[in-house]
Amino acid sequence: MKILCALTSYEIGGVSTVARNVMDVLEKDGAEIILLAERLSERHYPLQNSVKVINLAVSPRRNFFSKSYNMIHHIVRMRRCIMSLRPDVILTYGTQINCYLLASLLFIRFRRPKIIISEHSEEMFLKAKSNNVRYLMSKIAYRCLMFALYRRADYIVAVSDGIAKLIRKYIPAGPDKIKIVHNPVDIKKVRMASRQSVPIFDAHDHAPIIGTVTRLSSEKGISFLIQGFRHLLSKRDVRLLIVGDGLERQSLERMVEDAGMEKYVIFTGWVDNPYPYLARMDVCVLPSLWEGFPNIILEAMACKVPVIASDVSEGIREVIKNGINGILIQSGSPISISEAVYEVLSDDSRREKMIEEAYKTVQMFDIQKIQEEYKKLIYA
Repeated sequence: MKILCALTSYEIGGVSTVARNVMDVLEKDGAEIILLAERLSERHYPLQNSVKVINLAVSPRRNFFSKSYNMIHHIVRMRRCIMSLRPDVILTYGTQINCYLLASLLFIRFRRPKIIISEHSEEMFLKAKSNNVRYLMSKIAYRCLMFALYRRADYIVAVSDGIAKLIRKYIPAGPDKIKIVHNPVDIKKVRMASRQSVPIFDAHDHAPIIGTVTRLSSEKGISFLIQGFRHLLSKRDVRLLIVGDGLERQSLERMVEDAGMEKYVIFTGWVDNPYPYLARMDVCVLPSLWEGFPNIILEAMACKVPVIASDVSEGIREVIKNGINGILIQSGSPISISEAVYEVLSDDSRREKMIEEAYKTVQMFDIQKIQEEYKKLIYA
């Protein structure tokens, strides 16, 4: 069976993690895998040698007319690729690529492949969090495309119950088309990768480490984590480890310098293997202002690290049961972060119980279980 996996950008983290896990499983199952990406990031997960890669190399544009040209050009190129490759099944990951793919298959004259699209975020369905005109226009355009095109897919995969409810509410698709398949985590692979030794703070520094693994962009709320860390530092000796990179990095580093906290905070930048850093943390904090179903929560649980996360989506609430296998906090609140971390670090017994419960929880999301859900859709 020939399976085409399409996504906007193949990189490290986010939706690419899900795509990589699913492709690995299907490839082992004997399928011929083709990866089609709008952009292939300089840093991306390695792929099996048997996976054929098609990089459309579409450069992002900010100008409205340039973006419109990009979109049309992309759709035409996707259509040509699909007509040439004739896949049996197409899997897509994320709103933009879902819309482009479905548009590219309008009025096709050959046997239509099975189309399984997946929605990973609640953002497009909820009230806009920005008044930026370009952002609002883009959101309206995609909502219209989703309304018009999503019904043409054979299945619409929602990665959380919350996203499934929103799709049922706003998209005119039959209920049998909408399937809930949570993001998978390869627990065995994560734990193996986490064993690598990495130098972080001084070997004689035994202060607890709180940290996060994320893209450094405004919606990830890292500025609130830094403010919360500053408040926590006034109460006990701790360290902060920020793994990742992004547009906000320089301003966040200045924020740390202005607070005089350079010796307590480390920015690693992008790393090919974040799991050893994650495993070294005593608490992992996800301070996002909005999220869908963040993989880092599952990966931290697989590394047996307690998780504190902003209570910003149904997806997060489906994984974290507050006070049992993790802690949910108010988003955008440095004090909430500080108090939650202090609470976890101050009670070893509760922390160990939380880790134990979280490790039980993450078993439900292991790739060995989730792969069966994908196979049911692909081979049905």
